[in-house]
Amino acid sequence: MDGAKDRLARGYTRTSALYDDLVGPGYLAAIRRLLPFVRVGPLPAILDVGCGTGINLFEAARWFAPAGLLVGIDISPGMVAVATAKARQLGIPARILLGDAERLPFPDDTFDLVICNSVFHWFQDRPGAMREMARVLKPGGCLALIAATAPGFREWFLLMDAVVRATLGPDRAAPIPELPTPEELAALMQGAGLTIAGMQNLIQRHLVTNPLTFVQLMSVMAPTWSGDLSDREVAALQAAAARLMAAGWPGGFPVTWSALEAIAVKAPRSHPGA
Repeated sequence: MDGAKDRLARGYTRTSALYDDLVGPGYLAAIRRLLPFVRVGPLPAILDVGCGTGINLFEAARWFAPAGLLVGIDISPGMVAVATAKARQLGIPARILLGDAERLPFPDDTFDLVICNSVFHWFQDRPGAMREMARVLKPGGCLALIAATAPGFREWFLLMDAVVRATLGPDRAAPIPELPTPEELAALMQGAGLTIAGMQNLIQRHLVTNPLTFVQLMSVMAPTWSGDLSDREVAALQAAAARLMAAGWPGGFPVTWSALEAIAVKAPRSHPGA
């Protein structure tokens, strides 16, 4: 695993115990908006790519019950451990695997539904990851994709970069991800052989008036900067970010939330002579 992936995996492992309480409701609401538009047959095989704590997989298992094969895959050992424990507690026969979405360890045409909720924007090889998800879909299968898009969260990433540099030194810059555009995501789906059945890009702008709560939320939602830091350093940076937000933007820190939600379908296999 390269440095950026390893840092992200460790960042999400650090936040895995807090994930459901802080960000779970938002992600659950997002997948619930898409599932009514998914068309699958009986006993569907479902894959959750970047499954985190299993929020999406377990909701899809409930929605399409009885489901067939249920699999989640995530790059973070902490997330895999939490999802595995939840599956056992809920009595859901799901397999939760540690792995990389850019190299899915499944045969072609395995799944009726692939879910990728709020993780695609972290992938380094986005064309490869999209091709992998399309590859493991059965003909006629659905991809339910939710991804952060530009210019989402740009204010937050720039703030954290400034805080990290000021607190830890100029050589310790925080990674600022280049989020995909809606047009890029549409092109990637189509380039992988998927037909877009529905797509919308939601943009909302808010003023954050409770800096510490927001800092804690974003530290769980997007731990791009914390994976290689100690707990003490993380706490210091969170406090510094909250102070800067309160002092620099007394009327509220501006934040842009931007995300694409889409359903795409893999073309059915053509019959000879058709």
